Amino acid sequence: MKLVKVLCALVLVLMLGQQTVFAAAPAPTPAKANEHSSTMKVTFYSDSLHKEMQLNVYLPPNYDAQEKYPVLYVLHSYKLNEDHWFDTLKMKEQADALIASKKITPMIIVAPRIENSFGVNSSKELGYEEGSGNPGDPGVLNKGMYEDYITKDVITYIDTHFKTIQSRNSRYIGGTSMGGFAALHIGLSNPLLFSKVGGHAPALFVGDMWAPLKNLVYPTDEIRKHNDPLLLAASQKLNKQSIYLDCGDQDDFIAATKQLDKVLKMKKTKSYEFHVIEGGHHDDAYWSSQMENYLMFYGATDHH
Repeated sequence: MKLVKVLCALVLVLMLGQQTVFAAAPAPTPAKANEHSSTMKVTFYSDSLHKEMQLNVYLPPNYDAQEKYPVLYVLHSYKLNEDHWFDTLKMKEQADALIASKKITPMIIVAPRIENSFGVNSSKELGYEEGSGNPGDPGVLNKGMYEDYITKDVITYIDTHFKTIQSRNSRYIGGTSMGGFAALHIGLSNPLLFSKVGGHAPALFVGDMWAPLKNLVYPTDEIRKHNDPLLLAASQKLNKQSIYLDCGDQDDFIAATKQLDKVLKMKKTKSYEFHVIEGGHHDDAYWSSQMENYLMFYGATDHH
C-alpha cells in the first residue's frame, strides 16, 4: 500500500513539474502592428458643397497603440490640392522623424482639398467667380460654402472615422499661401474649434486686389469683417488661442503679414510668435525648410 502511495506521489510530482516547465515557456512575441506611419486618400461626400471631395490622412506610427490623438488640419496653396503638404513639402517624413525623436507627440494630420476657394463661404451654390477663368483652368476661383465644408464636414468625417481627441485643445489648423489665409480666417473666426492657428507665408491683402478675388473674399464690408484675417485678429477674442505667423523677407506678402503682426502684438493671446526668415521666398523651398518649426509649434512635447 505504501508503495502505491509513493508511486502516486511520484507521478503527481512529475505532472506538476511538467506543468511548471510548460507554464514557464516563453510566449511568442506578437508582431508590432502599424510600426510605421501611414497615409491614405479618402473620398467622401460633403453636404456643404453637395459633391464628393478628397482629403489625405496621416496616421502616426503604432496608431493602434493609443486610444485617441490630436488632429492637425493643413490647407494647401492656390492652384494646388490635398497632395501638396505630403508629396511636395515632405510633411510625412518630417513628422515621422520628430515623433521618433519624441520632439512632437504623435498626431493625426489631415490635408483636405479646398480647391481655389480661399476657405470662405462665398455662395450657397457651387460655381466659379466671374473673370477668374474658365472651369478647368488651374487658377479659376471656386465658389461655394468652403468654410462650412472645413468646419462641419471635414471635422465631422475625421472625428467619426479616426481615433481623435474631439476637443478644441487638441485640434489645430494651418496653411501655406492661400491655405494660410484660409487657416487664419477659419481658425480665428472659430476659436471654439481650434486652439492653435498657423499662417505660413499667408496670402494676405491690404491694398489693391485682383478684382475677381476681391469679389470672392471681400464682396462687401460686412463680409470682409468675417473673412479678413487682419480684421478678425483685431475683433476676435484670442486669449485661448496660440498663433504662429511666418514669412520670408523676400516674399511679396511680407508687408501685409507685418501688418497682421502689428495687430496680433496688441492682442491678448495664449501665445503668439512671428518669424521673418531671411532669404525666404514664397515657394515650396521656403515652406519645406520651415516644416520642422511648424510641426514643433503644433505638436511639441512638454519637455521641448
